[in-house]
Amino acid sequence: MKTKKIYILTNNQKKEAFIKYDDENIILTFSEAENFKKIYSGKDIYVCLAKVRSDFPHITFLCKGAKLNVMPSRMASQMGAGLVAYQMTMGKPALPDDIVHIFDYEEENLTNDPQEQIAFFKAWLASLGAKRYEDFN
Repeated sequence: MKTKKIYILTNNQKKEAFIKYDDENIILTFSEAENFKKIYSGKDIYVCLAKVRSDFPHITFLCKGAKLNVMPSRMASQMGAGLVAYQMTMGKPALPDDIVHIFDYEEENLTNDPQEQIAFFKAWLASLGAKRYEDFN
């Protein structure tokens, strides 16, 4: 397991937190307290992080993976275990310069609701002229 230090906001206080993940077996662990730990699995680490964020709505995760306009491509999900993703801008195609690591620090446009990220992704596709989300899924 690899360990990554991130920052969180809880009770309006910024704190360090540690996420442990295994990008080969696609599992992630997060503990809010010393005596509590939960293991998450999914199709990639980004999805695991989304599950953590959903389970802890009282915590703001200060990382790119919690940003409204960040989502991995299928290739990033499959080949990179979802550890990198695109930071999308409405009306602009995603370019290599838009690739971010999901655990990198971020303070702006954060959400704990993965459905909001999916809605943004669909709106972004539409802003590029895509007719249907399913065409790209």
